[in-house]
Amino acid sequence: MNAPTSPRVSVVIPTYNASRSIAQTIASVAAQTFRSLEVVIVDDTSSDNTEEIARLALEASGLPHTIVRLPENSGPAHARNVGVRRSRGEFVAFLDADDLWLPKKIERQLGLLDANPSARLCGCQAAWIDGEGNTVSLLFNGLPEVMADGWKQLLWDCYIATPCALVRRADLGTAPFNPVLRVGEDRDLWIRVARRGSVVLAQERLVDIRLSPSSYMASSGHLTWQYVEPMIEGHIRSLSNRLSLRDKFRARAKVYSDIGRGLCASPGGFWHGSWYLIRAIVLGHRPLDCARFLVFTAPGVKNLKRYLKDFLEMA
Repeated sequence: MNAPTSPRVSVVIPTYNASRSIAQTIASVAAQTFRSLEVVIVDDTSSDNTEEIARLALEASGLPHTIVRLPENSGPAHARNVGVRRSRGEFVAFLDADDLWLPKKIERQLGLLDANPSARLCGCQAAWIDGEGNTVSLLFNGLPEVMADGWKQLLWDCYIATPCALVRRADLGTAPFNPVLRVGEDRDLWIRVARRGSVVLAQERLVDIRLSPSSYMASSGHLTWQYVEPMIEGHIRSLSNRLSLRDKFRARAKVYSDIGRGLCASPGGFWHGSWYLIRAIVLGHRPLDCARFLVFTAPGVKNLKRYLKDFLEMA
């Protein structure tokens, strides 16, 4: 269904086997207080009835929309690129098929971008929620509304989640996400966009991000070390003259810690992950926390914890 005039904001939603959540996600877009919207769904070759449910939900919502079905599964970066190319709005917002917007999300963010014309990227506060809708944690703490060097903090703190981002379409081009990156493609883009100006952050919670064991990130955690480290290193090299030695150490230490924790928590990944955690400790990133995590994920300790848990359940 096409709108007679171009919307101000295009909402790009990649989907893959999201039949359980896509209708609620679309409803959260339809509930926005800002109304000049269109939705671009890019179905990454789902094997369930995601496309049918999305179409019915969009038709019921009255939102202008486009649904594109890809000929083969290509991953979220390619799907989002297709969505950007099909979008018509002045701004592009991204939303994943299992996450939710609060009603004033777009209204608040457009207000910030309109008030700060030099800003190239807008994020917002978000909550990670569990299956019952309970808040597990917030996305960021203590960050200001306007960040002149927001790109720098993104090197060690990905404080903009994909469903929180609002970007001018002119700053995206036709293929903004690097499809080579199986994970971290969003962070890579935010760094590249933020280098051109400031970053603005809506301080109120405007997005709920579902924690799901079946999500793409949850099922692809083992890929992080292959893609995130070289991506961050590439940015450190290209931005070397704008970074202090402390900045470089901080960025590397944080990514080492993130990768080390992910690998140590994965089956068979402890020895590889321990090397990353040791490097994070040497560079001074929360050494006590990293050391504690290293000890408690060691194979012998994990087996002991499992044995004690089984023993207590049987007692």
